Amino acid sequence: MYDFDQVQNREGTGCVKWDKQYSFGVKSGLLPFWIADTDFASVPEILDAIKERCNHPLIGYSDYEDDCLSAIQGWYKRRHGWEIPASYMLPGSGVVTSLRFSIQALTDVGDKVLVFSPVYDPFFAIINNTDRTLVDCPLDYIEGKYLMNWERLEEELKAGVKVIILCNPHNPIGRVWTYEELERLAKLCKQYHVYLLSDEIHGDITLYDNQYTTMGKFLEIYDKLIIYTAISKTFNMAGLISSCMMIPDEELKDKIEGALSDAWIFGPNALAFPAITAAYTHGDNWVDGQNAYLTENAETVMKFIDREMPAVKYVKPEGTFLMWLDFNCFHKSSDELTKLMAEKYGVALGNGAHYGKQCDGFMRLNIGTSRSVLLKGLEKLKELYQDLEG
Repeated sequence: MYDFDQVQNREGTGCVKWDKQYSFGVKSGLLPFWIADTDFASVPEILDAIKERCNHPLIGYSDYEDDCLSAIQGWYKRRHGWEIPASYMLPGSGVVTSLRFSIQALTDVGDKVLVFSPVYDPFFAIINNTDRTLVDCPLDYIEGKYLMNWERLEEELKAGVKVIILCNPHNPIGRVWTYEELERLAKLCKQYHVYLLSDEIHGDITLYDNQYTTMGKFLEIYDKLIIYTAISKTFNMAGLISSCMMIPDEELKDKIEGALSDAWIFGPNALAFPAITAAYTHGDNWVDGQNAYLTENAETVMKFIDREMPAVKYVKPEGTFLMWLDFNCFHKSSDELTKLMAEKYGVALGNGAHYGKQCDGFMRLNIGTSRSVLLKGLEKLKELYQDLEG
């Protein structure tokens, strides 16, 4: 059994989450629930594999070995029911970087790229910074759940969208899209000849009884599909700056590989490969334990809000270690809330306005920490609630 209650002291490690809180006006000292990594000690076998690799006196240019590819294949087959040929895989240095160069390779300046907001804010940046046209197709919020607006989506596809960036599970709202939803999306992409770039970095992190479905299950869009994944979120290995793309179509894969090569981006660092192999070989029980612990954390947050802050609304998360909170009861902007929470109450949450134009007054809460730290943060938010409601 793994002890997710154990508090990991990350201070003094150059940790962005704990040690580099400059965007909140301080260096450190805030209870951090913002940037999306967790405070859980990772799988011991991963750390052992990295240490063993460091026993060799040379760490030079490196590439995937067969055992690394086999580990990825084994993980997806036994946990997600998808048998992936090794020929589909293309290593990358990070999901956002790979997405950016995919957009450049598949579209021209001015082409339309669609996202579903609220959504992970780097998606906006990579579209705008490559001079593509951002098309936002906001999700509908109906009875406590975010849903795709299929009529709005199809109108945008008819109007000439070239690429959709999907987030599955969806950051920041925690949706785990159902098989039926993804099948419908795949059919629309096929009908309108649209590329689908599916960021599935949170795919292994599911809560309650929700089941993640990879877009790899939908063969009809294999000629237009790229899937992006990594060990960074699942196993708390973001600092390795590694990822893997799954690209079923050979011609499409060659195009993406060429775009990365032109920028001299050749994949993860040498220490990432043994880490990936160990994670996907030994990580099953650890991931199951983490998902159970995160589910309990989500329950803790929702019960606390219902009891102590009833005017605050939340979205029940289906996946990820992120929760989407609605603080519009205070009639303050997300910028104002971010500043107030940090300066007066000593907590750092994600600024909701970063995730879409309609998201002002919302905040993103990272629950990937020990229960004791989470409860300390909730007590601070309770103080804010009492002061503003009083």
